[in-house]
Amino acid sequence: MRAACGHLDYPRGPVADDTPSPAPSPRESGRVRDLQIPELLWQLHESRRTGCLKVQHGESVIKQLWLIDGEPVFARSNQSADRLTDRMLARGLLSRSQYDAAQTLLANRGLLGKRIGELLVEAGLVAPIDLSEALREHLLRILDAMFLWEDGRWEFEPGAATAEPITLGRSTEAILMGGARDRVPLTRMWESVGDREQCPRLLPGDMTDVGRAALAARLRLVPSEATWLAQFDGTRSLATMLADFDADEHELLALVYTLRMIRRLELVPPEPRPFSAQR
Repeated sequence: MRAACGHLDYPRGPVADDTPSPAPSPRESGRVRDLQIPELLWQLHESRRTGCLKVQHGESVIKQLWLIDGEPVFARSNQSADRLTDRMLARGLLSRSQYDAAQTLLANRGLLGKRIGELLVEAGLVAPIDLSEALREHLLRILDAMFLWEDGRWEFEPGAATAEPITLGRSTEAILMGGARDRVPLTRMWESVGDREQCPRLLPGDMTDVGRAALAARLRLVPSEATWLAQFDGTRSLATMLADFDADEHELLALVYTLRMIRRLELVPPEPRPFSAQR
């Protein structure tokens, strides 16, 4: 498991009323190989940071994420593969002819001074409700695509804000779960989780029916994922769970990886067997 290097400066305690206001916090930075994006995102969430996280991958790929009180609200990418119209075409929200019309609007966007979403609605190419849904999915895909990155540089600018009206509308926990489900490779999750003989155990408050239901809602779990929660009582090892005939390894690991990251689950090491049983 990679050690999470402490590159983030966390807020200090309250300042006395007669103390001058502190200067704005300096920008913070680090390398993705030392603190990967899911862990970095959770650190920003736990410390309730407000500002803009910029991540560069390679020489030219740059993605930005704005947060308010630790919750991601908006994302932006400089990659053509992340264009909204391309995703809408792939989802069937735009036909090929509508897509071509959208590209013309996109080319003239600077002259019109409007966002592409506004232009699509005004041109009758997409309904407002479909646009809102597509925009949120588009923003989430920009964000969770960074979960695959194993190297690059990140920089956090405290206090930076965005005036965009469309926000992610998704909890940090659900974003991390979605990224683990769809993006994080199985090998990386095993590297983080460790020994298969460990027994997952939820926090006491999450072991009740009400607690499990609340946790499933917060992470936006699908029914098959939520079913695992009842087994996280510290009595069954990961190896035992995976031996079940219908066990989905990636599904189980994504859930354990996420719950452990957000500190809602601990992994109990196996009890050593008596010497006589080992012979």
